[in-house]
Amino acid sequence: MPTALITGASSGIGEEFAQQLALTHDLVLVARNVAKLQQLGAQLTARYGTRIEIIGADLSTRDGRAPVTARLTDREHPIDLLINNAGMGYHTGASQNPVDDEMYMLEVNATAKIHLSLTALHTMLERDRGEIINVSSVCGIAPAWTDSLYGTSTAAVLRHTEEMAYCKAVRRSKVKIMALCPGDVQTDFNNRAGIPNKTDWGWVDQHLLVRVALDDLRKGKTVSIPTARYKFLSALMRILPNSWSRMYAFDLGQQKTPHPGQHPRTTHTAPTT
Repeated sequence: MPTALITGASSGIGEEFAQQLALTHDLVLVARNVAKLQQLGAQLTARYGTRIEIIGADLSTRDGRAPVTARLTDREHPIDLLINNAGMGYHTGASQNPVDDEMYMLEVNATAKIHLSLTALHTMLERDRGEIINVSSVCGIAPAWTDSLYGTSTAAVLRHTEEMAYCKAVRRSKVKIMALCPGDVQTDFNNRAGIPNKTDWGWVDQHLLVRVALDDLRKGKTVSIPTARYKFLSALMRILPNSWSRMYAFDLGQQKTPHPGQHPRTTHTAPTT
């Protein structure tokens, strides 16, 4: 049975990938919260008989990523599918947050994902097979969030994925790499961040999101965008000048400033989409 490694698997989109892949893959679950991974792993094993490995890792540092890169380069027990999902964001603007916190977000959302993606890609190219899904965002297409480095980080992941997907080394191989660009996704993460899970047109069910992503990966797509609405909005964002984002973008700098002593890294997080 093939093996899938999922980062950020303890909740939200990562957990949904684990649920949908449990019937067809052995799973390597990665997150900082080992207790939640163990609970999810026990549930999946009891329900589907899935073979589970758990890696507790802080992806914000190169040393913290070492157990994951080691697993990705294990040639005796190869990873067939990487779901590069772990990410974070803030509910307040870059002009308000401490610079170190913004750099922390870039490390998690961009550097870590590109590091793991390239590590997996090299190993997969040696085997001439394997698949990678890098979770980015529609915010990476154009400045949909201003006063934020969230869009910067997701744009880096989107551009990296496209550049590798279009290179001859990948096109001549049986390796697939795809960027997943969700919009707003209904997850428990939103509740913890104080963001309501609405049911209007802009919110995407995470089960649908993951199902569409896996279907698009099988079709060989380079970028997966859920729902016709987000496909339309993303097409507009690619066409319109970025300067127009001043009119349509959501400005995080206009949100309430954190109270003194609060740490935006844990108290003002935004969805991991």
